[in-house]
This record gives sequence, C-alpha cells and structure tokens, in this order.
Amino acid sequence: MQIGIVSDTHDRVPASLHEALRDVDEIVHCGDICRDVALVELETIAPVAAVYGNCDAMALVERFPEELVLDRAGVTIAVIHGHRFPRGSTQHLAHHFRSLGPDLVLFGHSHIAISEVVDGMRFFNPGTAGGLGAQPSAGILTLANGSFEVAHVRL
Repeated sequence: MQIGIVSDTHDRVPASLHEALRDVDEIVHCGDICRDVALVELETIAPVAAVYGNCDAMALVERFPEELVLDRAGVTIAVIHGHRFPRGSTQHLAHHFRSLGPDLVLFGHSHIAISEVVDGMRFFNPGTAGGLGAQPSAGILTLANGSFEVAHVRL
C-alpha cells in the first residue's frame, strides 16, 4: 500500500504533485489545504484523509478534525497540522503523542521537510506542496505487514 503525504498546499495543487502521487491508494493531508477547490482537485488523485490547519477555510475546519489517528497495514499513524506547537518542534510533538505511542506522526505547518525519530516514533513533515517559502515537496509512505518506509519527493 502507498499513501501520499501532503501538507501546506495553500490552494496550490501543482501538476508535479499529480505526477508524484499518481500511484497512491490514499492521500493524507496534514492541513492548510485552504479552500474546498484544492481539496476537490486532490480527491481526483485518490481519496483524502485530512486534518485542518490554521489557514483552512471554515468549511474544512468543520469537515476535518484537528488530530487524526489511522491504522494502515498494522501501522498506527497520528496526523496533526502542528500550529499549536513551536514551529517544527518534534520534541513537543513527541511529548504530546507519547501516551498514544504511534509508529509514525505526520505533521505540517513549518513548510520544512523533516524526517526523524524521537522517543521511538518517526516524525515526518512532507514540507509544503504549495511551495510557499520553500522548495515544493510531498512524501510517499509505503506500508506492508506492519512495517513502513517514508520518503520525501521534490515537486
């Protein structure tokens, strides 16, 4: 199973994102989609599970939760935008999710691509698919039999 990991599109769904995610089974969006029109476009690629971010329109805030826990192929995945924590702080996120103990925490907000392990949990920020202030990027999560690999993809 492959899942596309996206964050901070900010109404921008570049053709390169379509290309990068063409073979995924699902997309997980870590917030700041911004408006419904961008979500509709993402849903033409694959089904979308998402959390809301601090820049999302009220319709998206009402549709999606602030945090989401998914189980995919035996892997527990926590998803959060991260705007209530210091920008890019995996230490603060690790403290927040310690009791849940997910295998993988997906987050956004900082527009900085991050992949690191803290307290036995993998933290992954795909960066900004919309390319605001940084090289556009996303992620691909490959899952099989309770294990996973996650990698950044430049757009």
